[in-house]
Amino acid sequence: MAAVLTGVLGTGQATASVSPTAHSELGLLAGGTTNRAFAVNQQGLVVGDSGTVTSSGHAVVWNAQGTPTDLGVLPGDTTSTAFSVSNNGRNIGGRSIGRTERAVRWGKDRRMTELPGRPDAVRTRVYGVNDSGTAVGFSVTADGNWHPLRWCADGMMTELAGLPGAVSSGTTWINNRGVTGGWSSTADGRKRAVLWAPDGTIRALPSLPGHGDVAVTAINDSGVAVGGSSETEQSESYFAVKWTSDGKVETLPALPGDIASNATAVNRTGHAVGYSVTPQGVHRPVRWKPDGSVSALDTVTPGVGDAYGIADDGKAVGVVVATGEQPRAWLWK
Repeated sequence: MAAVLTGVLGTGQATASVSPTAHSELGLLAGGTTNRAFAVNQQGLVVGDSGTVTSSGHAVVWNAQGTPTDLGVLPGDTTSTAFSVSNNGRNIGGRSIGRTERAVRWGKDRRMTELPGRPDAVRTRVYGVNDSGTAVGFSVTADGNWHPLRWCADGMMTELAGLPGAVSSGTTWINNRGVTGGWSSTADGRKRAVLWAPDGTIRALPSLPGHGDVAVTAINDSGVAVGGSSETEQSESYFAVKWTSDGKVETLPALPGDIASNATAVNRTGHAVGYSVTPQGVHRPVRWKPDGSVSALDTVTPGVGDAYGIADDGKAVGVVVATGEQPRAWLWK
């Protein structure tokens, strides 16, 4: 998704400060040279992937000390990625890839289970999972359309309905109240940010004026959602946005002098993370306070980075790339 403008509706004020946080690189699997972190929970567990001697990436979970455990792949597959971990640490969601991409979930014992996609899917993925083990994600069919899916704890799959007239929809996150966030688009390419209630009822969230490419990326247990918004999918400028629990949309500002931003996660207290983009296209990881004020998370210099997950205690994770180096998973404390 392309996303965002300048925040005429935003309440936050951009600041040039760097968030005063310690950071650390997370450990690699044996033989690996690159890794990525996508989510962190309140116990300090982090999930993502890491290269190995024989693979470009296996799904991993890092403990609170930053030590990775290889979560493996489905039989016959070569790579995997973990995208989400529940707050209680019992459930992890992601994908395993061989000849095709398959949705998987790991339980408390870290055993991997394949979750069914649509019969006609060319790829299926889990993006979000909550404490009860309910997972959400999507299947993509040969026509290129996306189909939003939800799996119960027992693995039973339900395809969620899109907005009236929608040809493609996707889910991105599920909170512990069973509310799912995502997007739904019509044949003319207009994409709306949406929420699905636990019973599957869908509702569209308001968009910024003139914006037709909008998606929810995460929603917390209080109903505060974040995501990205742009005028069209091809727009070079895009905005991080936040929807309050009563459904009002606000822009989250980019760093001073930057031209775009995107929000990727939000925690229980309403702190969010994502990235801000310079006029040269350089990504910088950022954190937003509940009042919308933004600050940069520190990185290597020179280097680029994105923040993808934030725990309730404020710990954030993401990916940082030093100039000329491989991507590395980072934890900001």
